[in-house]
Amino acid sequence: MASVTQRIKQIKQPYGGYLKPSEFTKIEFDDGEVLSEENLHASLVGMAVDYLTRAMLGTPLEEAFKISILGAQIASEEKKIYKLLKSVKGLDDKSIATACKIVGYDVCYRSGPFGFKGVDHIKADENTIKNIRIMVVRSLTFFEEYGPITKDGFTFEGGYTNIITAGDGDFLTADTLWDFKVSKNNPTSAQTLQLLIYYIMGKHSIHSEFEGIENLGIFNPRQNCVYLKEIQTIPDEIIAEVSQDIIGYRKIQSKNYEIAQDEDLLSITDIMNLLSCSRHMVMKYYSEQGLPLFKVGRRYMVNREDLVAWVEIVKTRQQRQKAVSFIIGVIVAVLGVLFLLYMYNHIPFNI
Repeated sequence: MASVTQRIKQIKQPYGGYLKPSEFTKIEFDDGEVLSEENLHASLVGMAVDYLTRAMLGTPLEEAFKISILGAQIASEEKKIYKLLKSVKGLDDKSIATACKIVGYDVCYRSGPFGFKGVDHIKADENTIKNIRIMVVRSLTFFEEYGPITKDGFTFEGGYTNIITAGDGDFLTADTLWDFKVSKNNPTSAQTLQLLIYYIMGKHSIHSEFEGIENLGIFNPRQNCVYLKEIQTIPDEIIAEVSQDIIGYRKIQSKNYEIAQDEDLLSITDIMNLLSCSRHMVMKYYSEQGLPLFKVGRRYMVNREDLVAWVEIVKTRQQRQKAVSFIIGVIVAVLGVLFLLYMYNHIPFNI
């Protein structure tokens, strides 16, 4: 089990990468601003730019800084982070400096609390604050041109596998899946593969917003440029290999996600016939009882072996529940009898 980024580190890509960064079209912008040297680690600056951009686009602070909040909970400093959040009101110096402290909690969530040293020592200097402000403004300008955003901070419910169990993306617009990179360097093959994995998992997920995605894009506010790749130009065999060998989907072929003729893959209709239930109940089993469906294009599917295993789990759970209910019933009955005996022996009767 791994996150998307962890999974990418586990595999060796072919020469140049599955999705070569050089194949992305680069579009540069010029706002006349020049960034200065910063006194904070690039990762802190990047997260501050990312989360402040979300906040300035209207995302509630608790949602924009949700990873930081989860990290603060792990560090047992939840009260402190909410106090800090009250100081984030816009792009003034204090708000930006406070945001830099807040994102210091992310490490607890992403890597564990062992390397966490508190956030009081995180003090952005004047140049760093100015740089962050410039990059957030660049990001807002970018979304004015390429937006509006249809989904941000998205996850892939319905698209995770036994191999990749976690991962979250940055932004979706009407036709593009965007990743947000605040780096001095050009995109790497690991970053472009990450985008492709997000797209494939998104197509398998329960989120309909992925249906209209036609491009993969990276926006870098530090470089103030965009990198774009049309999905239709990605070879079918690349999508198939990433789908099967890296993510762990079974027998998926072509960018349109047509299903290979495989008797082990069952549709919703097949499940309805096998379980003698309605489509509504199938989806209820999926949302409430963990029926292991995955989405292929617009269709939900399940592997026959996974369905059999799920049915056995549900049967075991039901048997256990029945046993517990029986035991509770017996205990209640015994207590009732004991109570009646007590009442009979201790309460006098006047006849």
